Amino acid sequence: MSNILLKGIAPALITPFDKDGNILTDSIKKNIDMNYGQGAKGFYICGSTGEGPVLGVEKRKQVAEATVEHSNGRGIIINHVGAASPDEAVILSRHAKECGCDAISSVVPNFYYKYNDNEIIEYYKRIADASELPVIAYAQGLYTGDIVALMEKLIKLDGIIGVKFTLTDFYSLHRIKELNGGDINVINGPDEMLLCGLSMGADAGIGSTYNVLCSEYCKLYDLFMKGDIRAAQEQQYKINKVVTIIIKYGVIRSIKYILTLLGVDSGEAVFPGTPLTENEKASLKQELTDIGYFF
Repeated sequence: MSNILLKGIAPALITPFDKDGNILTDSIKKNIDMNYGQGAKGFYICGSTGEGPVLGVEKRKQVAEATVEHSNGRGIIINHVGAASPDEAVILSRHAKECGCDAISSVVPNFYYKYNDNEIIEYYKRIADASELPVIAYAQGLYTGDIVALMEKLIKLDGIIGVKFTLTDFYSLHRIKELNGGDINVINGPDEMLLCGLSMGADAGIGSTYNVLCSEYCKLYDLFMKGDIRAAQEQQYKINKVVTIIIKYGVIRSIKYILTLLGVDSGEAVFPGTPLTENEKASLKQELTDIGYFF
């Protein structure tokens, strides 16, 4: 069986909350429907965009259950189970299997400690055994070792099928894609460099701004797959104008506000994240309107 589980565009799903911190499951459903309608091939839940690392286990379970139930087989659901506590990661891994997720993913557990490769490998073994689901490793800035060497070891383990690559070293992305005869699911992470990742071998993209630009990223992906690289480049430039504005005002809180403007009430960022002020909301909306992003 091929390890290429995800192809195409998958938003890193925003987790919406009311003012008391309760999860707005109806908004999760609306966002899922909106993005499937624009071409999404699945969702990545409870990652940094979904604020998973600052949510408790029960709330993360609630997000997983609501997403799987409403997705209803329309796409691939990848559940990020990474946590400061490996024990919590194991609990979430088991739950991901129980509630019907298609795969799990996790950052390495080094929020405070720099674990070596052997320790990281043992961690991924443990969550793979706990979930009995395909596992997508996560390459990002917390890991400072040789990511290609680490992935060469990980892909040999039962259950490990790929990596979410949220680094900007696309030479390493390409080298990873060459592992295992190319049978490794490499997923691009940086939104503003999706075309770079695809050009160097990525099978798919997962990103935060996909929540509000899914159709635009799907267009980029389709242009690339058709071989129209110049048009794909222009599409990436167009997307990046929006991304730059979102970064300026704060990624999660900006995306939540834009979703609310689009009819998906998403609340605010989890404490201690602060909401946009009314002036910031007005400025954000105006800047987006000025470059042609319509609500």
